[in-house]
Amino acid sequence: MSGPPAPAAGRGRAGGLAAIWRNPGAIGGLLVAWLPVRRLAGVRGRVGLLLMVAGIPLMLLSVAIVWRGSRLLADAPRQRAGIQAAAAAGQVGAVLDGTRQFLAGLATEPDLSAAAPSACLRALRRALVLQSERFDELVVLNADGAVVCAAHDPDRLAAGTDAPWFRALHDGRSEIEETLGHGGAPGLLVAIAWRPGGRFAGALAGAVATGALAQRSPIGAGYVWLVDAADRLLPLGAPPPGFLPAPPLLRDILAAGAVPSMAMSQAGGPAAFAVNEVGGLRVLVGTPAARDLAHAREALLARVAGLVLLLAAGLAAVAIGANAMLVQPIKHLSRAVRAWRKGAPFDPGERGGMPLELRELADSFAEATRALVERERQLQRAVEQQELLMQEIHHRVKNNLQIIASLLNLQASRIRLPEAKREFAAARDRVRALATLHRHLYAHGDLHTINMRSFLHELCDQLLTAMGESGDGRIKLSIEAPALQISSDQAVPMALIVTEAVSNSARYAFPGGRSGHIRVALSAEDDRARLIIEDDGIGLPDGPHEAQSGSHDGIGLQLIRGFARQLGGSFTLTHAQGTRYELELSLRREHAAGAEPADASAAIT
Repeated sequence: MSGPPAPAAGRGRAGGLAAIWRNPGAIGGLLVAWLPVRRLAGVRGRVGLLLMVAGIPLMLLSVAIVWRGSRLLADAPRQRAGIQAAAAAGQVGAVLDGTRQFLAGLATEPDLSAAAPSACLRALRRALVLQSERFDELVVLNADGAVVCAAHDPDRLAAGTDAPWFRALHDGRSEIEETLGHGGAPGLLVAIAWRPGGRFAGALAGAVATGALAQRSPIGAGYVWLVDAADRLLPLGAPPPGFLPAPPLLRDILAAGAVPSMAMSQAGGPAAFAVNEVGGLRVLVGTPAARDLAHAREALLARVAGLVLLLAAGLAAVAIGANAMLVQPIKHLSRAVRAWRKGAPFDPGERGGMPLELRELADSFAEATRALVERERQLQRAVEQQELLMQEIHHRVKNNLQIIASLLNLQASRIRLPEAKREFAAARDRVRALATLHRHLYAHGDLHTINMRSFLHELCDQLLTAMGESGDGRIKLSIEAPALQISSDQAVPMALIVTEAVSNSARYAFPGGRSGHIRVALSAEDDRARLIIEDDGIGLPDGPHEAQSGSHDGIGLQLIRGFARQLGGSFTLTHAQGTRYELELSLRREHAAGAEPADASAAIT
C-alpha cells in the first residue's frame, strides 16, 4: 500500500520558504510549536537544545561581558566617591599641614613667652591679620588650661583640664591635636603643645575657618564632611538635607575606612560614600548614585534584549531548517508506524525526500515488523499455555491438599485419645487453609496476588464450620478487611497465622458452652499492613505461653511467631481481657520472583 506521491524535495522546500516569507505570522507559530518547553522530546526541540548547549559558552561569555559592563556602570558612584575622597583628603591635608606649620612658627614668637598678656595679645592679633582667611580665633592656654590671651574672645576656646585634646597635649600623648567642636560651636580646632624651654607650659590653639576648608575642596557633585575621633561631623559646604544615611549605616561606613560603600540616604536616594584619614581626622565624601544606577539598569536591559533577540533569530532559523529537512520526513515515518500499530501493514510510502539515515531506518523497521509479528504470535501462544498450566497446577495442588485434609479427618475419626484427635484436627485445618488459598489463586484469574477480603471470609467460615460452629451462632465472627491484593508469598504465612489464631480462640477461649466474639481485622496504610485477631474469651493463663499453648494445640503459638518472623513483621500477644494477636508487616504488592514459600519447620526452630 502506498501513500500519495510526495512533492519534489527542492520544490517543497522552496514553496514552504516562500509561504513563510509571504506570511510572517507563520514564523511565530513555528517558534511556538518548536519551543522545548512543549516538545522537548521532539526532533526540533532536541536539535534546538543541542544548539543551545553548544552556544552556552558563547552565551555565558556574552552575559559575563554584559554583566561586567553593567556592574562597572553601577560601581561608578563608588569609584567616583573613592577618587573624590582621596582628592578631598589631599586638599584638606594641605590646609591642615599649613595650619600646623603656622602654629609651630607662631609658638616661637618671643612675645608669647613674655609675662605681659598685652605682648601675647599683640602677637596673636598680628598673626590673625596675616591669616585672616585661615583662622577665626587664636588663643594661648597655660598648663592648667586657662586662657592666657585670645585674639578676639577669651571664652571661645577655653578648655580647662577636662578637654580630651588638652589632656592629650598635657600628658605628652600628642604634640598636635585636631578635633571638631569647641566652645559649644561646630568647627575645626587645631592645637599644638607649647613647650618653651622644653617643658609643657600650655597650648597654642586656633579655630580654623570652615570657609577656608570648603573653598579648597571643590570635588564636583560630591559633598564633604570632616569627622573626628568621636564621630562628630563638620560639613564643608552645604549638602542637601537628609543626604547622609541613618546613624547605624553611617557608623558602618566610617568603620569601613577607605572601602567605598553604597547606602540609602535618609532622604531616600542611593548614594556612594568613601572615607580617607587626614592626620587625626577623617574626610567623608558622599556622591549621589541614582542617575548612575538608572543608567546601568537601562544599559543592562538593552544589552540583554539584544542578546535575546539574537538568540531568538538563530533558533528561528534552526527551527525552519530542521522542520523542512528533518522533522517532516520523521513525521511521515511516524504516521506509518502509528498506522502499523493499529493493525495495518507497515508502509513508509514514498521515501525519496527522506534523509539517507531515515530511509535505512524505514527499511530496517519494515523487516523488523514482519519478524515481530511472527514472534508476538509465538509469545502469545506461550503465555496462554503458561497461564493454563499454572491454573492447572494450582487446581491440582488444591485437590491434593483437600484429599490430605480428608485423610487427616478420616484418621482423626478413628482416634479415641482427645489430645491426639485435636492435633489431627489442627493439621487438617492448616492443610485446608492452604487448599483454600490455592483455590483463590486460580479461581480469580490472578496467579500472583490474593484478594484478602474474600479469602479471609471464606477461610474463617471454613474453620468455624469444621469445629461445628457458625459465625452467627454461639461464637460470633466479624471480619473487617479491605479488598487488598497481597502477594501470594505473603498470603501463605498470613493464612496459617489466621488459621492458628482463630482455631485456638474457637477451641479454648469459650469453654463450658459460653458464647463470645472473635474479630479478625486487616488494615493497610501506604506500604504497611496490620492484622489483628482478638476474642473476648477467658484469655491465656499466666505463665510461659509456649508451655501453656503446648497443652492446648502443640506448636500453634510457635508457628504464629515463626511465620511472623518469615514475614519480617512484628508480633504482639496480649491476654488481659481475652486474647489479642497483632501482626505488623511491610507489604510487597507484586509477586516476588523466587520468594521462598512458608516453611512450618523453619517457623518453629
